[in-house]
Amino acid sequence: MVVRKPAHLFLDELNIEYDELDNYVVIKHAALFTSTIMSRLLARPNVKLFNAVAVEDLIVKSGRVSGVVTNWALVSMNHDTQSCMDPNVMEAKVVVSSCGHDGPFGATGVKRLLDIGLIKNVPGMSALDMNTAEDAIVRLTREVVPGMIVTGMEVAEIDGAPRMGPTFGAMMLSGQKAAHLALKALGLPNALEETETGKLQPDLVLAAAAEGAETVDA
Repeated sequence: MVVRKPAHLFLDELNIEYDELDNYVVIKHAALFTSTIMSRLLARPNVKLFNAVAVEDLIVKSGRVSGVVTNWALVSMNHDTQSCMDPNVMEAKVVVSSCGHDGPFGATGVKRLLDIGLIKNVPGMSALDMNTAEDAIVRLTREVVPGMIVTGMEVAEIDGAPRMGPTFGAMMLSGQKAAHLALKALGLPNALEETETGKLQPDLVLAAAAEGAETVDA
């Protein structure tokens, strides 16, 4: 797993070892990062993981995304082959969508925004360009409509940015930026407004938020 600097500082926070090269580091396996970050999150008392659950729709009230409609993933993928199964709803003060690109559930958040007219266009991601993709993903991570933040490769679908290259630094920085955007939307201390420092490398988040995100490739 290749991670561009300065996102390796996040790996330091997680105590994940890596081999350091010029402007990037290499983790011996992506599963090490995935399992480590999942274990840290799931150990927290206010985090719940739903297995095999898909978001089928959004809850929208007065033009603001106010939650999601969920169903079993296999049900969502087979609506044309079976009788309807009633979904569940989860209301939320802010929704963070990171559905990625391609595949049956790729970019389903922004695609649904397009369906209901909250956004006007979803051009889809551009062709691979490793030298610009990651900076664009971090720079364009934002609250696209009131109540809904888009992060990760789903950003490329809504903005037509290049698809991701072979490294994962931008995914980490995009996620951190989205977290601080969520805090900001909730009126809580956050690094974007420089009201909180915490442990999320606020200097990286601020750099990511800046137009062009020049320092991401430092």
